[in-house]
Amino acid sequence: MLAPSLRATSVIAPRFETLVDAAELIFSGQVISQRSEWRNIEGKKSIVTLITLGVQQVHKGRAGNTVTLQFLGGTVGDTSLDVAEMPHFKNGERVVLFVADNGTAVSPILGFFHGRFSVRKGADGRDEVLQHDGQPLMETTEIGRAKAKGATASQQGLSPDDFSRKIRERAARGPSKP
Repeated sequence: MLAPSLRATSVIAPRFETLVDAAELIFSGQVISQRSEWRNIEGKKSIVTLITLGVQQVHKGRAGNTVTLQFLGGTVGDTSLDVAEMPHFKNGERVVLFVADNGTAVSPILGFFHGRFSVRKGADGRDEVLQHDGQPLMETTEIGRAKAKGATASQQGLSPDDFSRKIRERAARGPSKP
């Protein structure tokens, strides 16, 4: 049946280059719907949550008008399966996602929540990209690195267009050779 709880999840924050290189799909989209259901995973009955997003722009890879991502965990009836550090979504929310192994990984978002960036209107009415902790993403070099002391949340983050450009530039270069 279903294990009552999962062990703690520890995720090392990947750098921007690693996220782009490892992603099969990177896209901007808006959450349309979500539902949880029982599925057989490796011969065991488990709860998964399916998040469907409308695709607004593809930065790497290929996608149709919508993408449905499968995450381990959720609630069906009065049975819940919670997975630590699993990203959560709200209907209508706008995001940029770095995706790999959808349907086979516990989370298709690279680095669990590290490959999930929200998009919101900033104080000046301009769209900005936010990191998983809700802080504006000022530059891609911040991804996977400790926060600089004295950094303020009052600064305007990268625009989705600027973030997309940086993703496309990195993807065009291809993975670094060891």
